[in-house]
Amino acid sequence: MPYTLLISYDIADNDRRGEISDLLAAHGARIQYSVFDVTLPTKKEVQRLRGALRKLIDRDEDQIRLYPLPATTLNELIILGNRRLEKRADFWIV
Repeated sequence: MPYTLLISYDIADNDRRGEISDLLAAHGARIQYSVFDVTLPTKKEVQRLRGALRKLIDRDEDQIRLYPLPATTLNELIILGNRRLEKRADFWIV
């Protein structure tokens, strides 16, 4: 049975924020700037992700919240508005 999580974060440091964002992006879809929808195949994978996130944060400055979602929740999902996050691209001003 897959495990679905809604994961949000508030990270004080830009470097840590980038590492956490990259880690979560490798496991799920970004649905807001600091919110990811992650589905993992096993409870062991959930534990691995939690451990990896725990290693990246500063416990005094940062917070990550993992909300387990029942499978039926995805069938009841309601999205209001059509805005999608754009991928940020670096650019040069010459």
